[in-house]
Amino acid sequence: MLVKLTQVRYFSHVSIILTCCCISIAFAASAAAAHFSLLDWIELSPNNPPPARSYLAMTYDPVSGKIIAFGGFDGTGYLNDTWSFDGTSWAQIATQSAPPARAAAQMTYDSVIQKVVLFGGYDGTNYLGDTWLWDGSTLQWTQATPNNHPPAATGPMLFPDPNGRADLFGGFDGQFYQLTMWQWNGSDWTQLFPPTVPFARASAAVATNTSTGQVVMFGGLADVNPNNTWTYDGTTWTLQSPAVQPLLVYAASAAFDPGLQGVVLFGGGSGGVDQNTTWLWDQIGATWTRLFPVQSPPAREGAGMTYDAALDRVILFGGQDNNGYFNDAWELVPALTPTPTPTPTPSPTATLTPTPTPSATPAPRVTPRPRPTPHPRPTPR
Repeated sequence: MLVKLTQVRYFSHVSIILTCCCISIAFAASAAAAHFSLLDWIELSPNNPPPARSYLAMTYDPVSGKIIAFGGFDGTGYLNDTWSFDGTSWAQIATQSAPPARAAAQMTYDSVIQKVVLFGGYDGTNYLGDTWLWDGSTLQWTQATPNNHPPAATGPMLFPDPNGRADLFGGFDGQFYQLTMWQWNGSDWTQLFPPTVPFARASAAVATNTSTGQVVMFGGLADVNPNNTWTYDGTTWTLQSPAVQPLLVYAASAAFDPGLQGVVLFGGGSGGVDQNTTWLWDQIGATWTRLFPVQSPPAREGAGMTYDAALDRVILFGGQDNNGYFNDAWELVPALTPTPTPTPTPSPTATLTPTPTPSATPAPRVTPRPRPTPHPRPTPR
């Protein structure tokens, strides 16, 4: 894994966790699950896609009405280019200044100041603790100069607070996983002290249900078991006990889908094996439901994913697997329900011979696109 998240150490922790915490993954048999299963990941063919990369920062910017993606790692170096996506084409944005190259930074939209906030990451040598603001009206980056800021860290979790501000939790500082929580107030970071906080971790999947104001966080990498689901209501965190839960993953992608009224989780790494399963957090039932789309993107970790309000779609871009890096884009959409073919009534015959019921033909799956040319991952120190 990249960005000096100490791959060997991580994978050993994950292996221990998977061995010691045997959680059964069951399929939810409910009407809701049946409804949610009528989904499909559709690969898009946008113009001018960015070069392949993983561990990029990506979010939707309501001011410009486009998805904004920044940086990442392409197998040979760390990136600091900025791109926008309108559903049809990608466009690289030339900015007067930009955050230094990095991967595993995170960013989210602050609806109070109406800007995107970016924090943290790793540049191949240093863990980063700088804060940058993206203005969708000028299409420019500005470095903030806060008096206080979270510890420099890679893989922090950055997400909208129920009050509209940008919140940050955790990360890895090169020695320790963090469990402090901070909020951006427009000019400075303020440390929050909820009565209960999740166990320290980095690279967890996190997203905010903007309809209810509930934040959902799952998995990640940690010294203490991160195989759990936490929710945040703007005041405190609550450890959930879902009847069904995804396999423990790190660097998975998450986004809230208003149409599904839940947080969608896709992919991630698990003990060094990348996944391509899709899950939905059901806030009412307080459990995870596995979705079974007609087709799915190839397994990956470190992909960018966000809900695009202009397109009314969850969009997935990039990421990596053990063979290389991706620059494909996918959208999660309702699947077309085939029209049932009426069963013909057999003509009367002298002897009625029972006709065996034909087995259902599996829905065809789209052949995954060719993998990018493999590149070695950075050697962890």
